[in-house]
Amino acid sequence: MSLRFEQPVIDKTEQSRAHIGITDAEIVQMLAAYRLFGFWRIDIETGHFFASEDVHAIFDLPYSEGPVNLAELMSRIHEDDRSLIAQTFEEASLHGVGFHFVYRVCNRLGGHKLVRSVGRFRDGQSGGGIVGVTYEFVERLRVVGFEDDTRLR
Repeated sequence: MSLRFEQPVIDKTEQSRAHIGITDAEIVQMLAAYRLFGFWRIDIETGHFFASEDVHAIFDLPYSEGPVNLAELMSRIHEDDRSLIAQTFEEASLHGVGFHFVYRVCNRLGGHKLVRSVGRFRDGQSGGGIVGVTYEFVERLRVVGFEDDTRLR
């Protein structure tokens, strides 16, 4: 497992894409087309964690627009990775830094899958808290005749 903190002042410059004519919605759709790719936000004041449908699917949680049950979500993460994840969010909120890390999540088949989360601290002017994305490393496979086999998703 790996963890990397990044300095908040070293942000990657946004790529020019006006000349391409591609929208934000199209980019998100393509990123999420072949793997679960979800978005989330932590409200530091309340401790509430809000997440999109794909984050719920990655952790095999029922979808809700309300706050995610963090105890239930953390129970899906490999026990050796839980303390590092908690430490990461604490460091990000205390020091206003971004981060990314790879960790293991139960795969419903008795094993684990690799998941990556990338997050960044937002100051109060931007809405406060920590925002990020989480995605699975392995692409979801579609094989003719097996589309309904949940083991392949």
